[in-house]
Amino acid sequence: MSPSFFLAWRHMKSPRRSRAIALTALVASGGIFTGVTALTLILSVMNGLENELATLIHEGEAHVHLVSTAPGGLEDYDSLIQELESREGVVAVSPSLQSELLLVAESGSKRIRMQTATLRGMDPSRETTVTGLLEPGFDSFVVDPEWEVEGESREGLVLGLELARNLSLGLGSELRLIIPDALSSQAREIHGKEARAVLLDVVDTGLYESNSTLVLADLDFASEFLGRKVNTLLIRCESAELAPDLTASLRENPPAEDLRIESWMDRNQLLFDAMAREKLLMYLFLILTITVASLGIVSTLTLMVSEKRGEIGILRTLGMSRSAVMSMVVTEGFLVGLAGTLFGLLVSWGLGSWFQHHPLPIPWDLFIVDRLPLIMKPVDFLLVAGLSLLVSLLATLYPGWEAARLNPIEAIRKA
Repeated sequence: MSPSFFLAWRHMKSPRRSRAIALTALVASGGIFTGVTALTLILSVMNGLENELATLIHEGEAHVHLVSTAPGGLEDYDSLIQELESREGVVAVSPSLQSELLLVAESGSKRIRMQTATLRGMDPSRETTVTGLLEPGFDSFVVDPEWEVEGESREGLVLGLELARNLSLGLGSELRLIIPDALSSQAREIHGKEARAVLLDVVDTGLYESNSTLVLADLDFASEFLGRKVNTLLIRCESAELAPDLTASLRENPPAEDLRIESWMDRNQLLFDAMAREKLLMYLFLILTITVASLGIVSTLTLMVSEKRGEIGILRTLGMSRSAVMSMVVTEGFLVGLAGTLFGLLVSWGLGSWFQHHPLPIPWDLFIVDRLPLIMKPVDFLLVAGLSLLVSLLATLYPGWEAARLNPIEAIRKA
């Protein structure tokens, strides 16, 4: 053990230590403890939320999207599907077509409720193997005979949960799909291509944006109604983590011309980037919190140097070098920061483990989860600890430098 560390440790444990210095050190250590505990728990919650969000996204949509940029869409998508399904890592492929339109519902009082929506045509037998939008047993958009009207042909639709609520629709309710003309001007006189439909079911994707806009319909009906061919192929991989590799492989060797190939991560890159920036802001808040707390370390060491001026002078006259004196002061301040950091890490890990086994309910109706998700990553704890100790160390340099530059004779005379 070096003399500097030994003296710093003895002074930390000394019962004759000034109460003011001890209290200031305790407050400084407590501030660091609070910052470390709060940030590690917040980062763990953000990791949990990011994981829950990613799970909702890749379970509710395809892992890879192949979108044709050609005006005519995909001419021979059946052979393209067979080729894609033969590739390693691909579980299933489903054709799709989507477009924006206007959804109109009328109540018994002839009150019109309208909302823009995204019509997505699909093959239900294939869709259930690629996304989690439809129940596994759902195989047709055929309208139940109980909801049929004699002499009138109507299509079956599946709507997002929030969209059905906004339009006050229940199962079996009638609604209209309209592609408005550019010259339509009055809400009650909407002109354009129109089709009548019946609500067969509702789906809850877990994401409010999807729930409030999604309309699912049969692929043949959507293609005929929209006047467009299939332009998208949805691919399901063996696992969501394989999507980037498959995307890169398809971009190197595209199965057809004029294709835009995106993984589920590419399609939601802005969302994940925003969450990454939030984590960076959390680290910034940690630095600010610990910087404020480290002022207590500066105060503690300044008081200590002032109180121990005579002892420092004696040590210098006995041959202790300036660097050793500075090392002694820096070590004492670093131990204050180390104590707060370690205690904060232990408490946050303990609380995190407890919340993992006893999830905290979240009473927010529109949130994506109903329980507090929490994933503790060792790398976050190590980064927080490293930043905390670095700031604590920097806070000790000035008081250590002041102690090292004391004139030993003047220090003993004024003690």
